[in-house]
Amino acid sequence: MSREYAFTSHWLVPVSAEECWRLCERSLTTGVVAWWPAVRVEPQPHPPTPGDVVRLQVRSPWGYRLRVALTITATTPPRLLAAASTGDLAGRGSLRLTPEGGAAGARTGLTWVWEVALVRRWMRVASPVLRPAFAAAHAIVMRRGERGLLAEIARGSDVRNAGNPGDRESPGTTRG
Repeated sequence: MSREYAFTSHWLVPVSAEECWRLCERSLTTGVVAWWPAVRVEPQPHPPTPGDVVRLQVRSPWGYRLRVALTITATTPPRLLAAASTGDLAGRGSLRLTPEGGAAGARTGLTWVWEVALVRRWMRVASPVLRPAFAAAHAIVMRRGERGLLAEIARGSDVRNAGNPGDRESPGTTRG
C-alpha cells in the first residue's frame, strides 16, 4: 500500500525533553489526553514498549472519527516513540523530542511524522477530491494538540507556584 499522505509537524514547548516525555507518556497510560481533546487513548497498564499496541481514536474537525491501532516499534525515552499504524490509517508514525536549551531555560522541539495510507473505503474513494480537506483536518488537529500541550504546561507552572499570590499590580504599587 502506498503512503498517500506524509505529514510532519513541529512543536516547541518550554519544558525539558524529560518533562515533555512524562506528559506524553502519562496520556498513554491513563488514557486521558486532557490537553488534546480530539484524541482518545485506550489506557495502557505501563509506559509503551516495543510490541505494545496503543489504540486511539481521533475526532476530525469535520465530524468523522479515525480509529487507529499503533504497534510500538521503538522507544528511546525521552527522545523517540515510533509505531506502525493499522486501522483507518495504515503506515507509520514517530514522535522525536529534541532538547533545545540555553540560557533562557529548557525547551523541547517535538517532531511528529506520519506516513499513512487511507484504509476506510469512503475515504479512499473520496481522497482525490477531499485530499485538501483531509490535510487541513490533520493540520487543525495537530495545531489544537500543540496549543493544548502548551496550556497544560502553563497550568503545571501555576501548580508549582501555588504559594505565589499572583499579584497583578506592578512592583511598588499598593492596594488601597
